[in-house]
Amino acid sequence: MVHDYVEDELSKRSVFKSEQFLSIDYVPENLPHRQNELRTLAQNFKTLIDSPGQTSVKFIVEGPVGTGKTAVVKRFSEQMFQAADRRNIRLHTIHVNCRVNKTEYLVFLRALREFKPEFPRRGHSPEELLQMLVEVLDEEDRYLLLILDELDYFIRQRGADILYDLTRLTDDRLNARQRVSIISIGRRIPLDEDILDSSTLSTLQRNLLRFNRYDRIALYDILRDRVDMAFRKDVVMEDTVQVVADIASAPGDARYAIELLWRAGKQADRDMSSKVIPDYARRAKADTHPELRKEVLASLPAHQRILLLSAARQLRENRGAYVTMGEVEEMYQTVCEEYDEEPRSHTQIWEWVQDLTSHGVIDTKKSGSGQRGQTTLIGLSDVPADMLEGFLSDLLDDNDS
Repeated sequence: MVHDYVEDELSKRSVFKSEQFLSIDYVPENLPHRQNELRTLAQNFKTLIDSPGQTSVKFIVEGPVGTGKTAVVKRFSEQMFQAADRRNIRLHTIHVNCRVNKTEYLVFLRALREFKPEFPRRGHSPEELLQMLVEVLDEEDRYLLLILDELDYFIRQRGADILYDLTRLTDDRLNARQRVSIISIGRRIPLDEDILDSSTLSTLQRNLLRFNRYDRIALYDILRDRVDMAFRKDVVMEDTVQVVADIASAPGDARYAIELLWRAGKQADRDMSSKVIPDYARRAKADTHPELRKEVLASLPAHQRILLLSAARQLRENRGAYVTMGEVEEMYQTVCEEYDEEPRSHTQIWEWVQDLTSHGVIDTKKSGSGQRGQTTLIGLSDVPADMLEGFLSDLLDDNDS
């Protein structure tokens, strides 16, 4: 008789009540220790409700990974939409991930399709899309709060023209109604005169909200809320929550804290334990690194994962801080064979290296005087090579199976 492993797992009692509340995409109603940031946004954007069309607001939200930037902006934008709806103001809020929508064209198309869902993907320039967006807003008396998430990544890849285009949107329209407001989100959005003109720069620098890392107390409060939502009553020991808060307080990263909590719960289920004990949290720490971003690595195309795996494997074998581009390319050929993939050209690999650098996963620099000729050196500043190698191997193996 064939053993049914799925039914076997489903029949087991889990410590979880609902794992969705530990997802990185879940935005809770309550955001502990971010009330001041929500209030600041409300104070600056209330003019969109008080005096719609009289002015637009451009705001920048910055801070390290896991400090609640996106969650706060999503919760705030939902409250803005509800406030506008109660007053019969046709305000739309659109959240665009600029790591996924990597060109101005794709960002503007995403915004336009909010109002014209069947709009064709091809046949227009970014400028035409933006103009059509403004025309739709004017014709239908609508307003848009556009949220550009991970904009720092976008600017490093494409430059800052998108900010210029959006901030100067109605310059040529005398006394025109202001239809588009913007919130830009990133770790640190490059704002300097080498990238932006002085008028755009002054507009944005006035409205900058910086998120600081969470301290231990804040992390504990966040974890307690998630325990109540995600786990069965009394299965997570108080000491476990304390341990996770202690571990995550070094990077001050709520995402890392929540992932540790989730992994600790999964370990309890594997051990068929009725309690999530502190040792499960410690074990989760050993298997997790705060800078190893699952959502970033999982979104990479297969060949970029293979290239990144090649770099991690070469760094682990060499045990140095950096390896050369040539060494990584050589390893890449081997890893492509391993995964039955056709290797790409040097030019394509070079573009991927630039892309991965912009992701903040690898570091690159030019070789110094100690090496013959100029070559690019590749390293990892935040993630241990062996841990990254293991994670990517699992990811690629899962996709192959």
